[in-house]
Amino acid sequence: MATGLKKIVGVSLLFVLCLLVTACDDKPYTLRSNDYEFYYAVNNKQAAARLAPFMYNMRDTANPVERFKIVHISDVHVSDWSVDNNYKSPNNLIESVRFANQGELKINAMVATGDHISGGVRKDALLYLNSFYTHLYADNRLPAFPCYGNHDSNMGERLQREYLSSAELAKAFSNQGNYPLQRPGGKNYYYADVRDPMGGFIRFIALDMTDQPAFQYNTMKDAVFSQEQTDWFANVALQRDMTDRHSVIVLTHYPFQPYRQDASTYLIDGQFIHTYRLFPEIIEAFRSRSSIQKTFENIRHPSETRTVAYDFSESKGEFICYLGGHAHVFAVFNVEGLHNANERLLPQRMILCTNQAASNAGVVFNKAHREVGSVSSNSFSIYSVDTRERKIYITYFGSFNPSCTNAEFPIILPY
Repeated sequence: MATGLKKIVGVSLLFVLCLLVTACDDKPYTLRSNDYEFYYAVNNKQAAARLAPFMYNMRDTANPVERFKIVHISDVHVSDWSVDNNYKSPNNLIESVRFANQGELKINAMVATGDHISGGVRKDALLYLNSFYTHLYADNRLPAFPCYGNHDSNMGERLQREYLSSAELAKAFSNQGNYPLQRPGGKNYYYADVRDPMGGFIRFIALDMTDQPAFQYNTMKDAVFSQEQTDWFANVALQRDMTDRHSVIVLTHYPFQPYRQDASTYLIDGQFIHTYRLFPEIIEAFRSRSSIQKTFENIRHPSETRTVAYDFSESKGEFICYLGGHAHVFAVFNVEGLHNANERLLPQRMILCTNQAASNAGVVFNKAHREVGSVSSNSFSIYSVDTRERKIYITYFGSFNPSCTNAEFPIILPY
C-alpha cells in the first residue's frame, strides 16, 4: 500500500508541475531550480568579498569615500536555445540584476554592451529582445544603460525580411528604461549623467553601431555610425552641460582595434566602415583640449566619408575608458594607432566583458573555464572607479581568467 501511495503522489506532483510549466509558457519564466540558487549563492558570496576591499577610498580612514561602482554585462545572447539565458528564464541575466541591486554593495550603475540576443526568425528575435529588456529593467532599481551589438539587428539571417531595422531596435528600446536619457529623436545612441559619490557626475555615452536608415550595410559584420551620430557625439555628448566634475565612459560593442584575421587583435570578425579610429581620434582631441579636422574614408563605398571638424579647446570633463564586448572574453587593452595620439597622456583604455552565458562560449579568445549549469556558467565584470585617484579597480562574478591580459589579479587600471 505504501509503495502504491508513493507512486500516486509522485504521478500527481508530476501532473501539477506539467500544468504549471504549460501555464507559464507564454509568460516571463522566472522559476529557478535549487541548483541555480546554490550556484548564485556561491558566486554572490565570493564576488561580494572580492569587491569589498575596493568599495571605498580609504586615504582618510576616519572618513572613507565611496567609489563609483559598475556591473558590466555583455553578449547576453538571449534565445530559445541558450541554456543559461533562455528567453523564458534568462537565469544569468536575472542573476546579474539581482547581484547589482544588493543595497550593501552600493552599485551605482549597470551597463550591457551589446549582443543582447542571438539570431532567429524575425518574430523570435523580437521575442528575445523583449525578454532581454524585460529582465534587465523589471526588478532593477539602478540606472541601466544598454547599447546594441552586431547580433541585435538580426542580420545574420539569410533573408532580409528577418532583419531588424535601426528604427525597430529604437522602438523596442523606447518601451523600456529606468533612468532619464538624453536621446536625440528616439535614436539608439544617448548619454546620461549619474551622480558620482566622490563628487560630480559620470557621463555614460552609448554608441549605436547599427545606425543606418535601411539595410545598406550588413551590421552583423559592419559597424556603421552615421554622420549625424558622429556630430552628436562630438558637439553634444562630449560638450553639452559638461563641467570640470564630469568623467566620461563610452559604451560600444566592437573593440576599437583593426580587424585581424590572425587574432592579433580582439576584432577577428567584423569591420568598422570608417575605421576604428573615428571615435578614438575624436576622444583624443577632447582629452588634449585641441581641435580635429579630418575625413575618414569608407572601406565599402569611398564616396560616403565621415567628416569631423570639432574644437575642444574650451571643453571640460575627462575621459575614463571605453566598455565593450564582442570577443567573448575579458580583456583590457590600449587603443593604439591614433594619428593624433598625445604622448603626454596615458593611452586610451578599453575594457571588454566576456559573454554572459556559457552556452555561447567564445571560440577563439575565451580562456576562462565555462560549464553550463554550474558555478562557472555565469560571468560578468564589476568595476570600482576612483575619480580622485584616476584608477579603475576590476573584479568579477562567476568564472574569470585574468591571464588573457597578462595582468595579475586584482587588476588596478590607471587612466
